[in-house]
Amino acid sequence: MSIEVGRFHDLHEAELAAGLLRSAGIRAEVADHHLIGMDPLMQRAVGGLRVMAPEDEALDARAILARVQSGEFISGEPDDLPGTGDLPARDLGLALGVLAAPWAAAGMLGARRSVSVRRRFAPLAIVLLVALLMGLPLVLRFLA
Repeated sequence: MSIEVGRFHDLHEAELAAGLLRSAGIRAEVADHHLIGMDPLMQRAVGGLRVMAPEDEALDARAILARVQSGEFISGEPDDLPGTGDLPARDLGLALGVLAAPWAAAGMLGARRSVSVRRRFAPLAIVLLVALLMGLPLVLRFLA
């Protein structure tokens, strides 16, 4: 019979913990992971995700999870996450959205009117795109 050895608020955290326990030879599993996978809002209703292990392995599983919580497995290597000088994803998305705006505008105008109107706006869209591409490094320096 399996008993609870840990409770987590995130499906990914619970799966990582169960994977760590499995790598240590403990037969761990995440209870209700199918329910949470189908409807993430049920996570609060069921009280989080339980990591279960057999009774005879529960003491070892709890000890390993306690070691994780204490930070014993933290390495001294730097994270791969972007630093303060790197381009944030939000700014990149904003720049790509600005670059796509002329094509979207030309397409919307062309859908309502004749094809010739869209053809008239295509060179303008290309000119705006080239101007934005040339000014993008300046904008990114300003945002950084």
